Amino acid sequence: MMKISKILDKTFWIYVALGILNYAICNAVMLVLHLVFDVATDPALYIEFAMQTIVSFLLNRFVTFRDLKISRWWWIMFFVSVGTSYLIAKVLLYKVFEYLITLPFFYSISDWIQQIVAKEAATETFRHSLVMLACTFVYCVINYIGQRYYVFRPVKEK
Repeated sequence: MMKISKILDKTFWIYVALGILNYAICNAVMLVLHLVFDVATDPALYIEFAMQTIVSFLLNRFVTFRDLKISRWWWIMFFVSVGTSYLIAKVLLYKVFEYLITLPFFYSISDWIQQIVAKEAATETFRHSLVMLACTFVYCVINYIGQRYYVFRPVKEK
């Protein structure tokens, strides 16, 4: 069994700090595109996904995991990990989150938001934004696991 101190090591905290920065910036871009510039959901998510992938690729290879001896196939493994994360979080779970947002709990929150801003369109926009953010959060968690334990797993030198 793995010790918690081994999981929550320096690499984890570097990944988290850089991930939060990446997440915040890319999600801000996604939400601005979607809410301010009225870009449709799918293109906004694709742009956000592409940005997160590129930034994640650069940060993790050259900052977070820079000192590790890793597989020569790490770049292929990276894209497999990212693709799997995307497929699970933003394709498969998207519909699940869309369903969950229709449950009474979320409707009451949405109604409360609607009363504050006094716009009916804000309710659907709020619900939809929650779904987009939830998918992105799940993507980040799955992506971390894939990168830490699959892509950038240290390789023993021969």
